[in-house]
Amino acid sequence: MKIPYHWKQKWVELQRRWRTFKRKANLEFHYVQDDLYEIDKIAVPYLRAFSVLLSILVLVSILLPIAFELTPELSQLNEQIESWILIGFVVNFGLRFLLTGNRSSFLRKRWFEAFLSIFSLIILTDLGLSFINVIDTYFLGMDNPRIAFVRFLKGYLLLFVIIKFLQYLPELLDQQKNTARFLVYSFLSLIAVGTFLLMLPGATQDGLGLQFIDALFTSTSAVCVTGLIVVDTATHFTLFGELVILTLIQLGGIGIISFATFLFLFISGGLGVGQMNTIKGMVAEKNSSLVASTLKRVVGFTFAVEAVGAIAYYISWEVSFPNQGQRILFSVFHAISAFCNAGFSLFTNSLADPANATNLGINITTMILIVLGGLGFTVIWELIRKRTDKSKWRSRLSIHTRTVLVTTAVLIIAGTGFILWMEWGNTLRGYSYGNKFMLSLFQSITTRTAGFNTVDTGAIGISATLVMMIFMFIGGSPASTAGGIKTTTFAVLMRSISMTIKGYNRMELFKRTIPNSTIFRAVTVLLLAFSCISVSTILLSVVEDHAFLDLLFEEISAFATVGLSRGITGDLSAWGKFIIVVSMFLGRVGILTFMVAFASRMDTHKYEYPEETIMVS
Repeated sequence: MKIPYHWKQKWVELQRRWRTFKRKANLEFHYVQDDLYEIDKIAVPYLRAFSVLLSILVLVSILLPIAFELTPELSQLNEQIESWILIGFVVNFGLRFLLTGNRSSFLRKRWFEAFLSIFSLIILTDLGLSFINVIDTYFLGMDNPRIAFVRFLKGYLLLFVIIKFLQYLPELLDQQKNTARFLVYSFLSLIAVGTFLLMLPGATQDGLGLQFIDALFTSTSAVCVTGLIVVDTATHFTLFGELVILTLIQLGGIGIISFATFLFLFISGGLGVGQMNTIKGMVAEKNSSLVASTLKRVVGFTFAVEAVGAIAYYISWEVSFPNQGQRILFSVFHAISAFCNAGFSLFTNSLADPANATNLGINITTMILIVLGGLGFTVIWELIRKRTDKSKWRSRLSIHTRTVLVTTAVLIIAGTGFILWMEWGNTLRGYSYGNKFMLSLFQSITTRTAGFNTVDTGAIGISATLVMMIFMFIGGSPASTAGGIKTTTFAVLMRSISMTIKGYNRMELFKRTIPNSTIFRAVTVLLLAFSCISVSTILLSVVEDHAFLDLLFEEISAFATVGLSRGITGDLSAWGKFIIVVSMFLGRVGILTFMVAFASRMDTHKYEYPEETIMVS
């Protein structure tokens, strides 16, 4: 069939007009795309704020049924919040889809969000709900598909919030110019969150929540891995409250920033140079290039040891538990508390109950976890790394590791001997020789940092109490979960005194010369710690009506983050609790670190003044 010529002309003319229209449309589309790009840049802060608001609604909706008894009014409020979450999720996705430059690429990357948005939109309509109920009735058999989907969506959004925070973490680390101040703020933030959660009605058995000062005290004690309590952890808290405390202990022991950075490394795989410089002080690593591997080892070792400890506790319990779930909870809780040297226990009398006090498995497990947590990750990793070359094992250990190991061993042995001698006819009366030795060894180990007890601390005699205060003041080792002035500081000071008496003008330790800057730092830590304890004890004696020995013991225990008490913690006034809170916080972050965080630093001068002596006798 032959097509007429004028039809061909019209077809050519139509193609020409189409090409002209397409060029104009493309040009106009580019203008629109440019406008959308500009709008997108302007809208970014508002979209972030909208996402933050949506995240807050998700957290409120998750906490509401956990932290409160759902009355009809609260149930209705929670349903309204869930509807707002659905609407907000759809609006948030829709806006980002409209403002993006490449929608097809956006949908390929965000296809799951697109599916959830469409499903959320369907659920928000009555027709959609009817359709879903029909499908559910015949195929799924769920009681309420809307509730199931909303719970899934809230879980997804909560995970999304965590991932977004981890993605923001490198930018946050890059902005930090003062690592010590950043560390202080991270602990304060964690304490604030813990205080809020423990004040919720669902955290306590009476449904009232803790009062502010008690919540602040408990949160600080958990984050600072101290173990001092104003209410009985075993009977006062619900499962939710116990899990909050357990989380605070774990994050406080590892460090919230260290743990968050570990999660970021797990997701992304790397950090920048500036970020590693910021985080290296928190993981006790001098070489910035090794920060990532050190952080992975710290967190990995922590979880591994706690898992083994939980299994050992589970096997060793001779206490009758109502069910296996509670036995697992007790095992995990005490494993984390012991390794982090926190001293929190789900037993009213800590481990002093007859079923636990002389239980060999419980004692050995607790002591090993406390020692491993108190040695410091630097020492532990060096021991692990050198284990294969046993012929040169001793000579290859660093001066720091040798000092920590020797000092720790000496303190444990000395503490055991003193307590065994002084308490033989007192708190240890009635026990067999083997149990007396085990109880003394346990108390020697736990006194320096952990806070567990297998004997009544309040019944211990004055002489043994004074010895315990000295050991509490010394504490554990650097880069660990322990407090106190640290074993290395004590060793440097003792060696310095010995060398000075012998007439040396320099300090030597294990055939190595220790720089004067280390001695200056040790003396500074000692004087600052002594000053803090002295001032706090004086203030406690002003606001409290308790025996001076009990107040001094309480203060040293708080500052050294030990957690032992002579039974006065719950009777402290609000001001007394606040003083102890400040002491626990300063002891955990380190009083020298706290001073450095807010002190104005001076540049190191390149010159020296003429030397002149001062008479010291």
